[in-house]
Amino acid sequence: MRMRRALLAAFFVLGSVGIMSLPAAADSPLPLPIVLSFDFSDNSLPASVSSGRFNVIADVLPEHTGGVVRMVAISPDNSGVSNIVCPFQPVTKSQVECAFNFTANGVWTVRAQFGLDTKSDVTSFSTTRLRVTN
Repeated sequence: MRMRRALLAAFFVLGSVGIMSLPAAADSPLPLPIVLSFDFSDNSLPASVSSGRFNVIADVLPEHTGGVVRMVAISPDNSGVSNIVCPFQPVTKSQVECAFNFTANGVWTVRAQFGLDTKSDVTSFSTTRLRVTN
């Protein structure tokens, strides 16, 4: 009988400690890691686009993650064209969309950067390349 009471008391104490420690683990503002991916209709071939306006969508996973995403399109080497910056935007429905006006032919590098807010450091990033032709 004493052994049963001792085991019952031990399980109660261990269970209580486990329950007490769960909220401490939930203090993190984000579920980590945050994964950014680019959303193109056909991922079997490298993305290509004609010169001009093109929307780039970055997916943020896991779903329902809050935060902001900024995208930067880095111009092709020796193009003489400046990089294009799409400022930080809030994540909506697990996505952020930026419209870029690609004015030079060649391979552009698009980099998406995720942060908790506009004042926080970037915590995740993803890079893709787009071939731009006339």
